[in-house]
Amino acid sequence: MKLGEKIRLARQNAGMTQAELAGDFITRNMLSQIENGLAMPSLQTALYIADRLGVDAGILFSESDDKSIYFVTRKLPVMKKAYADGDYDRCIELCSQEGELCDEAVLLLAECYIKKAFAYYKDGKLRTALKTSESAVKCAGRCIYSTDSIKLKAEALEVMIAGISPYVKTLKRKDDEIKLFKEYYIDISGQKNIYNKSADVKKLVEEGKYAKACGLIKSLLREKSIDIPLVYELYTDLEICYRELKDFENAYDVTRKAKQLFNDMQQ
Repeated sequence: MKLGEKIRLARQNAGMTQAELAGDFITRNMLSQIENGLAMPSLQTALYIADRLGVDAGILFSESDDKSIYFVTRKLPVMKKAYADGDYDRCIELCSQEGELCDEAVLLLAECYIKKAFAYYKDGKLRTALKTSESAVKCAGRCIYSTDSIKLKAEALEVMIAGISPYVKTLKRKDDEIKLFKEYYIDISGQKNIYNKSADVKKLVEEGKYAKACGLIKSLLREKSIDIPLVYELYTDLEICYRELKDFENAYDVTRKAKQLFNDMQQ
């Protein structure tokens, strides 16, 4: 496909008229000649047209006849909107319908996967969270953009999952590394206050202040946004408190709930 044909196709895909694309930089007549192969745009004009179309100039000058122009001008903006709206499934669906993706789309795909992985972890779906996190890392490896933050989030998620269920994920990391990754997850989880209070619970348990720890745990369990894996940890702390307070009936009930929750989280 020749340059003029590519420009016309990209313009049509973008839903623009020749006058809209020409703007004040060139005349509509000049653009018409370029699209019909009667004139060759200067580099400056080509860069202007590419910028107006929202495509990389390299796509226009490429000799490839693939669908990259259609994707960049029509589907990539839809992907961006879906991502901005938090509709990560839609964003992933749009990518799955394509073959080779541009780097911007690959980056969006990786971001979608890591956000879904965090959501799965929050809902207590550990295996699904791990698998989705691995998909994010795989996508990140195909992208020319910096994806260090995605890989870091994936590692933090692995540490959190391994801390809850070694049946789902086992790690060979030093204690100080595990601590740093846990702190990182807590910082970006949006629940730092809740996690800090759960740390206070463990301190109270260590100090033997079981009744006070019970009260704090019960208040945390009423939080609507709390991570399910953290609920499991609080159940185990609560079981210790009840047992130490000789409240064996409630200790048994909490143990039963914790066991059921642990089994549910293996998905």
